[in-house]
Amino acid sequence: MKSFSHIFTLAALLSVCFNSAAAELEEEFIQQELARTQLDPDHAVTFEINAPSEFVFQFLIRRVADYASEAVAVEFDHNNSLTPDRLDGGSVRITTMENAGQLVQRILLFDPPLSYAYYTDMNASTIEAPLDYSLARYNLTELDNNRTRVQISVVYKSSSRLLSYFVRRAFNAALESDFELAVHKIEEEYQ
Repeated sequence: MKSFSHIFTLAALLSVCFNSAAAELEEEFIQQELARTQLDPDHAVTFEINAPSEFVFQFLIRRVADYASEAVAVEFDHNNSLTPDRLDGGSVRITTMENAGQLVQRILLFDPPLSYAYYTDMNASTIEAPLDYSLARYNLTELDNNRTRVQISVVYKSSSRLLSYFVRRAFNAALESDFELAVHKIEEEYQ
């Protein structure tokens, strides 16, 4: 019996070490992809909105259901937030879709009203999408007369090389369509 308990203890120790190393590799990868959003994104859109940056920032991060196709509700989990019980880096945004599937996005950067970024965790999400992951960064610049320039840059990986062309086209079209609607809704609500 002693040898079996020793084996189980060794297996548990190896499992903890492996999971810790995997988590570190995943975080390193996420940070590399976050840098790529600035240097070499897979897609980027820029638009200007007739509203101040604080209003635009809060609308974009909190009200996804008002502008993203098929999104019906948004909630946040602040258990791992850098600021307890408040939206900050480490918070998780959970967007519920029309089919009741959920999209889980961990906030990586949170610097209101200038920028934020999130990592879409497809393993934690319950929606079916042909993506392994996506990562988005939002940069806001306040212009004169309560106008804001927003640049959204994304990196992502299709879960299938065969479908990557179609995934890229659909992802980029959805991004542009969602943010055209966002501009309209923000300007309408701000006035």
